[in-house]
Amino acid sequence: MTASVVLVTLLLAPATSGAAAAPAACKTFTRGSEPLPALVREWFADSNDERVRVCPPPEAAESAAAPPLYFGEGPVTRRGAVCTYLSHGLKLVGSGDAARLQRYDRGDALAMALAAPDCPAPHAAGSGQGYVETYDVTPSAFVGIMRLWSEISTPAAATGAGRDGANAAAAATRARLQAALGTRASAAVVTRIVRIPGSVLRRRYALFVTAPVPPAGGASQYVVYVDRHLRGPFEITAFAEAN
Repeated sequence: MTASVVLVTLLLAPATSGAAAAPAACKTFTRGSEPLPALVREWFADSNDERVRVCPPPEAAESAAAPPLYFGEGPVTRRGAVCTYLSHGLKLVGSGDAARLQRYDRGDALAMALAAPDCPAPHAAGSGQGYVETYDVTPSAFVGIMRLWSEISTPAAATGAGRDGANAAAAATRARLQAALGTRASAAVVTRIVRIPGSVLRRRYALFVTAPVPPAGGASQYVVYVDRHLRGPFEITAFAEAN
């Protein structure tokens, strides 16, 4: 599967952490939740997950019969400055008394967040950036990428000057992204980070970013491409609207 196909697949697929769905519309169940839906109770009996996230389907407005989206999540652990938990999608199979939840893939996404100073609670209301769904991203790379994003999304970064300011192409791309986001930059959040297959000397990543929709309309989803050459800084190389 090519890098482009991987990116398109991840862009169109629902976030396994439930991050792409409206927080107020999703419900999180733990083993101690009361009441506990029968499907979720049965899943807990056969898994090691600590939480099950239930979200309405994206097409709920068009089809009232569409089933909800389910996500299984593991315990939160801390690795230095990064908090993590495993997350995977679940699907509803069967019907009636035979209905049950099962995983629809073998892999897991690794949700990551910066400790500030403690680990944030998953899906906490008003938690700002919160956890990011990641694929093949190390904790050290996550820290570097999120620091770069913080520089971009703060008003102080409006001039485009930063750690990659000496790189004219990277600085110009950052300036274009800042211009596209405008005042929405500080409220934009990173929902996914995917490492793109490349070489040992050049690490490439795609950041999926969601920004508030401006009053006049326009894009709310962006893909931001970040590169890092061996021992060099993280640099934005390109970005594109995703909707």
